[in-house]
Amino acid sequence: MTKKNCTFVLKYYEKMIREITAIIHHRGVVEKIDGPKCYVRILQHSACSGCAAHKLCNSSESKEKIVEALNVDNEIRVGDTVDVEGTVSQGLRAVYLCYLIPLVLMILFLFLGYHLGGELTGIVFSLFILTVYYFVLYLCRNKIGKHFSFTVHKK
Repeated sequence: MTKKNCTFVLKYYEKMIREITAIIHHRGVVEKIDGPKCYVRILQHSACSGCAAHKLCNSSESKEKIVEALNVDNEIRVGDTVDVEGTVSQGLRAVYLCYLIPLVLMILFLFLGYHLGGELTGIVFSLFILTVYYFVLYLCRNKIGKHFSFTVHKK
């Protein structure tokens, strides 16, 4: 590998690391404070909500969510407008756990069941493994939740 190629690869990885450690911000209102934790109401927008015609279209939607976050500033009070922050890597980890791993498991067990007993067996195997996977995910929710933490900063 030439020096020029090595420099390109290093710059590429540096850029990827910066993007993964980037911070995601949501503005919200503090609903409740419980010691070091506070509960913030945020408005979660769909991808369509940024469109200029989103008021005319029925597909755009937004939902209010209550998020548990760490209270970094001790000056935060109920009713304050705050910024809730999380990292892109946390979002990617959630996507892997909720969508990518189940998809791979479903396809793998669909083919396995198909080769062992036919289409119906493949469908039953894939649905069974999805049920087991999400049940195990539910049982491990507290352990998994430790890897997802949001912080709150007064705006």
